[in-house]
Amino acid sequence: MSVDRTRPGPWRPLPCRGPEAQLFVIGDLHGQAGALGAALDAIGRVPGTGLPRRLVFLGDLIDRGPDSLGAVRLAMGAADQARVDAVTLLPGNHELMLIDGLLDPQEFMGDWLDNGGDEVIREVDPGCTARKLVDLAEIARAAFDPAFLIAMTSGPSFERAGELLLVHAGLAPGVDAGIFLSQGRFGSSGKHWAWIRDPFLDWEFGWGPDRSWVVVHGHTPAVTRRAGPDGFARAADRVETHRRLCLDAGAAFGLPQVGWAEFGPDRYRVGLARQDV
Repeated sequence: MSVDRTRPGPWRPLPCRGPEAQLFVIGDLHGQAGALGAALDAIGRVPGTGLPRRLVFLGDLIDRGPDSLGAVRLAMGAADQARVDAVTLLPGNHELMLIDGLLDPQEFMGDWLDNGGDEVIREVDPGCTARKLVDLAEIARAAFDPAFLIAMTSGPSFERAGELLLVHAGLAPGVDAGIFLSQGRFGSSGKHWAWIRDPFLDWEFGWGPDRSWVVVHGHTPAVTRRAGPDGFARAADRVETHRRLCLDAGAAFGLPQVGWAEFGPDRYRVGLARQDV
């Protein structure tokens, strides 16, 4: 097994006010713990700038991949490996489906299982014979760190950093951003900050009250096959045309690769970490 620890790409100017921090952001993981480990190693090797170092995960740490529990453990303990001062875990739609299933197994547990949660159950208990949704919910509940479940249930659902908005899926054009982001997380779907695709992806006219924000998101893969860092950056970066940057590198398709980015007050760059098996 070899791990590709590719350095991030070239710096690009931010067309908005950036964070007053050295900010790192990691996209969808979907159980690709090996690729996450490579991303954290790469971030840990980035020299400090004198500003506080912060790391934000955009959600969808779990489901579909081989090691969801390992991905959660690495994310929860990422501060030391990435050499950052603070870590924030935002929820993705897969975490929201899990929480729905734990709160109301009869109504929602099947949705989570059908969307990749079954891989988590097999990871926890390869010989699992449980069939009742309430029993499967208890297996899932026991498998995850309670602090992770609390963060997904009641922690922040988005992050503002200067005029950057960090959120799992995106915003809805023509809808006040504050109202859109205030939507609850339970029983959600469709035009929601954890679920939206179109028309968010095609919008070219800016975001936020002054249309000056740049949205950093995941949820919709920028690539669906193995990519090199340059190819991923070209596919992910829509900052100039759409005021958005997508850090989903296709882990939901079983790809052992994770997108990430570094932001400063006036610039950004994109990286890709990959575990080759």
